[in-house]
Amino acid sequence: MKNLLVLLIVVAGLGFGGFQAWKKWKEKQVHAQLSRQPKTSAVESRDIRFSINAAGDIGPADQVSVRPEVNGKIAELPVDIGDSVSRGDLLFSLDDQDLQIERDTRKTEIEAAKLQLQRAERNFKRAEQLFTQNLIAKEEFEDVRTTFDLAKNSVEKTQKALDLVMDRLSKTRISAPFDCTVLTRPVSIGQAVSGSGGFNSGTEVMTIANLKNMIITAHISQSDVTRLQPGQEVDVDVESVAGVKMKGVVERIAHRPRSKVI
Repeated sequence: MKNLLVLLIVVAGLGFGGFQAWKKWKEKQVHAQLSRQPKTSAVESRDIRFSINAAGDIGPADQVSVRPEVNGKIAELPVDIGDSVSRGDLLFSLDDQDLQIERDTRKTEIEAAKLQLQRAERNFKRAEQLFTQNLIAKEEFEDVRTTFDLAKNSVEKTQKALDLVMDRLSKTRISAPFDCTVLTRPVSIGQAVSGSGGFNSGTEVMTIANLKNMIITAHISQSDVTRLQPGQEVDVDVESVAGVKMKGVVERIAHRPRSKVI
């Protein structure tokens, strides 16, 4: 009886120790299995954020090289480099004394042409009445009518010449087309300048730009360009001015063809 009790105790002791060992082994197996399973989370809708970095050139959106359309000498030059100018303000004017003299001459010519036209019209009406009454020959009537037609053409011709002078006079005063800042001004008062026209580009009097609106031209890789669209907001870092950050908007996307030598 004593031997049986000892045996049972030993067996029971061995069984309990084996159970504890098996339990620890099982826990390790479960932990290893869980670690091998993929982690999951609940399905939800979220925005995927990405960024595209690109270098570009920054400059004014509106920049104009101001050149006269007619020849002349600089008479007025009220602005200088760095000046802010409002739209419609005078940028410069040319000496128009010769054009004013020509304008007065054309006005005198047109008044004389109108007087000749009035005289020719009276002669034509009188000759027309006489011709219908068979009191003058057809050749004489045709001569009077030709004189009347020439008088009308003379008035039209002198009027066009006057209009041309007036147009040239209006081009001697150049005003700012928009609110701007003067960037360059390589001429001085009294300097002769040539007008632009034909194959002549004319003398550059100044360069103006609207510095309130800037534009950036950047080159984007083909793989990234599909992520951009007009109207999209962008962040701009100005390299020349440390710490300056600005907001911008994509204005347009233009494709640049790849050059190939044939």
